[in-house]
Amino acid sequence: MPRSFRCAAATALLLCLLPLGQAPAAAGSPVPPGRFAAIDTYVRERMEATRTPGLAYAVVGPDGPVHSRAWGTDGHGERVTAETPFLWGSVAKPITASSVMTLVQDGRLGLDDRVVEHVPGFRFGGTDHASRVSVRHLLEQTAGLPESATFEVADCVDADCPGAAERVAELDDVRPLGPPGSTYAYTSANYLVLAAVVESVTGRPFADHLRDSVLRPAGMHGSVADRASARRRGLPPGHQLLWGVPSAVADGVDDAGAAYGYTGGDLNDLAAFASLQLRSGRAGDGATVLTPESVRLMRRSARLQPSGASTGYGLGWRVGGLEPPLDTAIWHTGATPGYSAMVFLLPESNLALVLQQNLHGLLHDGAVMQAGFGAARILAGGTAPTDAPSAATYHATIWGLTVLALGLLIQAFHSVRLLRRPAPLRTTPTVLWSLAGTLPAVLLATALALVGPRALWMWTPDVFAALCGATVVGTAVTALRVALAYTRRQRNAPDGSRRGEPVPAGGAHHRP
Repeated sequence: MPRSFRCAAATALLLCLLPLGQAPAAAGSPVPPGRFAAIDTYVRERMEATRTPGLAYAVVGPDGPVHSRAWGTDGHGERVTAETPFLWGSVAKPITASSVMTLVQDGRLGLDDRVVEHVPGFRFGGTDHASRVSVRHLLEQTAGLPESATFEVADCVDADCPGAAERVAELDDVRPLGPPGSTYAYTSANYLVLAAVVESVTGRPFADHLRDSVLRPAGMHGSVADRASARRRGLPPGHQLLWGVPSAVADGVDDAGAAYGYTGGDLNDLAAFASLQLRSGRAGDGATVLTPESVRLMRRSARLQPSGASTGYGLGWRVGGLEPPLDTAIWHTGATPGYSAMVFLLPESNLALVLQQNLHGLLHDGAVMQAGFGAARILAGGTAPTDAPSAATYHATIWGLTVLALGLLIQAFHSVRLLRRPAPLRTTPTVLWSLAGTLPAVLLATALALVGPRALWMWTPDVFAALCGATVVGTAVTALRVALAYTRRQRNAPDGSRRGEPVPAGGAHHRP
């Protein structure tokens, strides 16, 4: 057999033996042998621990993925591949910031432009406060908007939802945390306002500007930026836990939300954005998307978080704040109902890690996101984390509310039985059950005041359903117990008092 034929056969056999969904390591890759396998193992373990249905991740260099994997199934039960679309949540923010910087580079927008110059309807905090909020303040999350402002304007997936400029009016009555530039507070509301600014400057829908300024130049050709592109890509529903079981129930795209959370695409699209950043803003054909000065500004921390954590926030990027060896990382995480994603740029090794999952929930965010944090730590040369956040908060909440609802339901039936038979009524159980019956209503009212019904239903559907159920049966128990106490009191009262007649001093009437 000719030597050349044997070499060709050996090469073909080697290519066939490469694991499905994994790209071969690039020549001269700075990643030591075995590290990719360690990341694979760790990510699979996290998938199993969190019951994540589908996940895809890639280690990325300036020229694209050097290693990629995809496991599990999507919301339609199809196998997840590198071409399966996901939503990226707040990973949209550095993408949006990049698109804003292209306008700054072109001289069409200034970082220190006042928002009201472009969006006259912006009246957050009153005329005086709103007139001092700049584009830079929005990008670096220091406009004075509180975290809760997200729930005022974000995550509207109905067909008739208002656009970004219309939603800005919802911020009029929100109280500022402090003067613009004085306080950092992370909220998607800042980036919704940015979308309104961009639309005013360009005269186009934000999604169209995003495509032309960043997505297409970066090679993100399968990206999702609105409901129409989600339909074209066949975006499957994401998964949320319903009483601990991953369920494909999160289906919807906020048409005005590309700026803050409803951008998405497949693994290749997310890897293309990371590669653009590793090339310092140069597109694959050598064209400039971001200038070196724009890249520098975006990665410069503007404010420390008020909690004292060392994590800074630049223009759309989180800067540092993680334990070594990720202390120099430039990164962002994100989630929409049913989906989560993250990007880690490692400047010292000129590598990045991107990861996307089709599972998320507010009460088990830490457990789900740990897959990306741990994988990035291993890539940066650290050891695999031996502990991870758990979903204990979620399980305690949903099962606690469910048990409470069932207990109240049983008590409601018991109270109905007591109403139909004469028996002494003990005061202590009546008081305790009445208090237990009012507890769910108090919890529901508090939750609604904090985040509103739309956010509760979208982000924690099972918890919201259990809380509403517990509130209904709890109210019934309280009403039944009050009725029972009144009925027993009437039964035990003298005959005259029951009929509303006066009772003689000597006691009840005695007929002659």
